[in-house]
Amino acid sequence: MRVRFIVATFAVVMVAVAGTQPARARTPGIPGMSTTGSIGPGPWVKLAGTSGKLHDIAKAPVRLASYSLTFDAGQGHHGYLREGDRFVKTPYREALVSPGERWVAGIPDYRLWIATERIDLIDRRSGRRHTISMPAPVTSPEWSSDGRTLLLTAYRTHPDDSLTIIGFITMNVADRIPHLVRTGPRHRVADWDIGRKFRFYFAGDASRVLAVRDDLDVAPSRRRIVVYGLDGRQRRVYTGIGILDEWHAVTPFSPSGRLFATFEKRTGNSGQVSIVEASSGKIVHRIGHRPSVFAGWYDDRHVILMRKRGKTQTYQRVDLSGAVEVDLIEEKLIPGPAEYKPYLSRVDFVRRR
Repeated sequence: MRVRFIVATFAVVMVAVAGTQPARARTPGIPGMSTTGSIGPGPWVKLAGTSGKLHDIAKAPVRLASYSLTFDAGQGHHGYLREGDRFVKTPYREALVSPGERWVAGIPDYRLWIATERIDLIDRRSGRRHTISMPAPVTSPEWSSDGRTLLLTAYRTHPDDSLTIIGFITMNVADRIPHLVRTGPRHRVADWDIGRKFRFYFAGDASRVLAVRDDLDVAPSRRRIVVYGLDGRQRRVYTGIGILDEWHAVTPFSPSGRLFATFEKRTGNSGQVSIVEASSGKIVHRIGHRPSVFAGWYDDRHVILMRKRGKTQTYQRVDLSGAVEVDLIEEKLIPGPAEYKPYLSRVDFVRRR
């Protein structure tokens, strides 16, 4: 049953930013790559719209730039955007910030099962907002690692509100012209799977994309992740390495593009997270034994995982051996009229300017 949503009043929370300079360490096997070692404590600040609080660490390589809250039993998202030292509720389900923090891709309409025919592109340097018509309905934005190209998953609509994935759209911020590429199997999705299942991601840089090919009824050893060129032609197939965490991950690839994260679903939307070397296609790390949600990369030696204990969700900086180093976000789930009051679903930690 479809639900009409009433947009709440604009919510604002002030965020104090403070911290200490992280130590630096060399990353084995990645020439010239450095990452944070131990870092000093920072303040804990409340996140707008939720009970969550952020461990806001100054001078870390990434910082929380935006997030989306799930509400109404998972039927909608509210997007929140960082503006200086505060987070502000937006008119978007996602307000995705590019690496370097100059651009914001705003996906309108809080309803998750709706693919939109227009998006907003906001230049934070000039303050200009560009509303751009898409050549097909879209969901699922992702920025390239250089912050210049936006990727979206494209659909064909059906009268019963289900959608068929027809390919992907790329758009460079230089000309703001969307390019539709028709490719891949025509998976049909509906309800909660829209914008999540079989969506496209960049495959390390802006020259290739990838997507999960097979559903969960296929044996794990035979499940495939397929890489496509920007011409839509298949370039590579990974088999038996897990699937992508399409429900939570903003991007599966590490900042260098050398590694990407997969997982094997175990309970609900949690699973065993694995790290795959992109060049060889081999799993090089399996992270811990606790079911986790993959929420992104901190740097090439650390991932951001969400782990749930009772009614508390904790986003943590975890090294590739599975050792927890820093709690980044803590959030208590509060019962509400529809499952829970709004709670974090996607977090967008981006490279600083």
